[in-house]
Amino acid sequence: MTRRLKQRQLLWLSQEKGTIFKNWSGRFRVALAFPNRYAVGMSNLGFQSVYAGLNSHDGVLCERVFYPEHEDIQGLRNEDCGLLSVESQTPVHQFHLLAFSVSFENDIPNVLQMLQMASMPAKAEERDSRYPLVAAGGVAVFLNPEPLAPYMDFILVGEAEALLPQLWDYMKGMATRPFDRSPFLAHLARSMPGIYVPSLYGVSYEKGGQLAAMEPLPGSGVPERVVHQKADFSVSSPCRTVITTPNAEFKSVNLLEIGRGCGRGCRFCAAGFVYRPMRTHSARSLLASVQNHLARIPRVGLVSAAVSDHPEISDLCRNLLDLGGALSFSSLRADGLTPELVSALKSSEHRSVAIAPEAGSQRLRQVINKNLRLEEILSAVDLLTEKDILHLKLYFMIGLPTETRDDLQAMVDMAKSVKHRVLQISRGKKRLGDITLSVNSFVPKPFTPFQWFPFAGVRELKDRARWIRKALQKVANVRVHFDLPKWAYVQALLARGDRRVSPILDKVALEGWSWAKAMKQTPVNADFWVMRERERDELFPWEIIDHGIKREYLWEEYQKALAGKETAPCDVESGCTRCGACAF
Repeated sequence: MTRRLKQRQLLWLSQEKGTIFKNWSGRFRVALAFPNRYAVGMSNLGFQSVYAGLNSHDGVLCERVFYPEHEDIQGLRNEDCGLLSVESQTPVHQFHLLAFSVSFENDIPNVLQMLQMASMPAKAEERDSRYPLVAAGGVAVFLNPEPLAPYMDFILVGEAEALLPQLWDYMKGMATRPFDRSPFLAHLARSMPGIYVPSLYGVSYEKGGQLAAMEPLPGSGVPERVVHQKADFSVSSPCRTVITTPNAEFKSVNLLEIGRGCGRGCRFCAAGFVYRPMRTHSARSLLASVQNHLARIPRVGLVSAAVSDHPEISDLCRNLLDLGGALSFSSLRADGLTPELVSALKSSEHRSVAIAPEAGSQRLRQVINKNLRLEEILSAVDLLTEKDILHLKLYFMIGLPTETRDDLQAMVDMAKSVKHRVLQISRGKKRLGDITLSVNSFVPKPFTPFQWFPFAGVRELKDRARWIRKALQKVANVRVHFDLPKWAYVQALLARGDRRVSPILDKVALEGWSWAKAMKQTPVNADFWVMRERERDELFPWEIIDHGIKREYLWEEYQKALAGKETAPCDVESGCTRCGACAF
C-alpha cells in the first residue's frame, strides 16, 4: 500500500509548479498535515500560506502530508512506515513536528486516523520522545480546541503570520539537540502568546454536566486564557497561491487574499467575529504580489469574507484586468455589487455568480443581521442578468433561530421572483438562465451571538428540506440542493463539544464505528452539546481562548436577534469599541 501511495505522490510532484525542496541536514523538520484529500488541501489558501511561511526560514524544512485517497487507505494503518510526506516520501514519525491545519470540524476524525496511519498513539499522554510533537492550528481549532485537546501536545491559537516567527525562535535549536518533552511544552506555553497546551489545564464539571471550570494546573505558570494572535497587515505580505497543480479545485486560478475579517456582523458567522477587526491589503501590495505570475496563470481569485467591501476593490479589479488578468471572487454581497464589478465579471467570462440571502424573509434576515433587503437582491439580479450572467446560485440556511414555515415560504417566493427577473431579461438574449438554491443546515458556532442557541435537529431539518423541495419541484429552471442534516449534527457536536467527546471520536476514527453506533453505544450523550439551549452564564469550553470579543456584546446581540433588531456594520474609523475587538 505504501508503494501505491509513493507512486501517487510522485505523480502529484511531477505535475506541480512551485514546490519547495530542501536538504534535511541540520534543519528542524515539520510535516504539515491537511486532514483531507490532496485536491481539497491544495485548494486551501491558508494551508499553502503556512507551507510557504515555514519554508521561508532557512533552518526549517516543511513537507506536506495529506489524508490518503480511499484506495490507498486499506492496510496503511498496519505498515511500519505508514503515512508519508509528499516531497520526499518520508515517514511522518521521522519529523520533529507534525502540525495539522484544520479548517473544518468534520475533518477532525481524519486527524486521529492520520496519527494511527503514522503508527503513532492518538492520545498525547501516550506519546513520548520517540514520536514527533503533534500540534494543530486553523480556524476550526481556534474556534473550539477542546474536542482535539486530548490528542494534541499543543494548539496554535491565531493567524500564521503572527505565530510562525515566534514559534521558530523557540524551536530552532531542537534540530540538533535532544529535548525533554514536558518541560519544553510548559516553557512554550508560559513564554509564547497563542500557545495552548491542553495537558496543563484542569477541567471540572457541574453535577448536571455543565462545565464548572477550566484552570491552569497549580504551579504551571500558564495563562488563564490563551490570547488569539492576529496578523498585522501593515507588515505582512498578502497570502497567495504558492503551488499550482492540475489536481486541485482551483487548478487554473491564482488565489489572492485581499482582506481578512468582516465588519458586517452577521450573527451566524464565526469567521466574521473571530477575525475582527477587518483588515485589508492595499491595492498596490496586492498587484505587486501577483503581476509576475499573470503570464502563466492569468485568472486571479480574490479571497475575502467580503470582497466587495475592500476600499479599493474597483481600482484593484481595473488594474488586474489592464494587466491581462481575469477575475473570480470568493464572495459578493448583493448590496455590494456595482456596475464596475459586474463588468469585471463579464470581462472575465463569468456565466454564473453566487449570492447569499441566507434567509428568505426580511424578518429572518433581521434576526441574523444580514442587513439585506429583497429590493437589493433583485437589483443585483438585474445587474448580473443584463450583463449576460444568467446562471445564479442562491445560498440559504434552514434551522435558523425563530425560523417558521412563513420564512420557508418566503425562500420559495424569493426563488420564484429571482427566476422571473432572470427569465424576463434573458428572453431577449435568446438564452434562458437557471437558478440553483444551495440550502444548508444552520450550525450554531462558538464566539457568535448564536452560541447559546441549540441545533434544530436532524428530523426537523429533513422535514423543512422536504417541504421546500415539494414547493419548488414544479418550478421550471429552479434546482435545489441540500446538505445532509446528519453531517450537520456531527459538525455541531465537534463545534460545541468538550474533551468528553473523545470516546465517540475514538470509536469512529480509530475503530471504524459509524457515528450512529458510536453515539448509541458509548456512555456519552451527544445531544447534551448539540440540542441543548445554553444558559446565559454557562461557561463554554471554547472560552479557554480569548478572541477579544466581549461576551456581554454577544449576549446583547443574541437578545437583539430574538427581538428581530438589526445592528449597524462596524465603524472602525470612528474608534468604535462596542464588541471589544478593536480595543483588544
